[in-house]
Amino acid sequence: MKILNLPFILDSWLWHRGMGHPLIMPIVRNEMLLAGAALVLGLLCMIATSFVFWFGVGSAIMAFTFFTLAHFFLHIRLGNYSSTLFFCVLIRWTLRLLGTAVLLYFALVVCAAPVSALLAGLVCSSVFALVTYAFYAHRT
Repeated sequence: MKILNLPFILDSWLWHRGMGHPLIMPIVRNEMLLAGAALVLGLLCMIATSFVFWFGVGSAIMAFTFFTLAHFFLHIRLGNYSSTLFFCVLIRWTLRLLGTAVLLYFALVVCAAPVSALLAGLVCSSVFALVTYAFYAHRT
């Protein structure tokens, strides 16, 4: 019987997307695992409380943000600073900000999500990324 190794599957998925940096890949993987675990646990506990689900949504927002930033900056040449690069960064940042604003509006106004749960997910995911970075930076 084959055992499902989710971290290995995520690592290979990230590797095929060009995110093979030894410090970036574990951060993105761990944020995705945290967000996925919180969302699955939140869906299972939705009858009792929705806090865990909205915590997972906040964590998923942060994981998506870090994934898109890492994907963009790992695929460009950082030696060629230009106004085009700055314009691309501004466009991507604005689109991601608008998408996050729409998602947060839908969550807070339409679904009446607890603000503390979304904020806790965002903060926990950020701290989790910093701890992962400190752990893997110390190992290399």
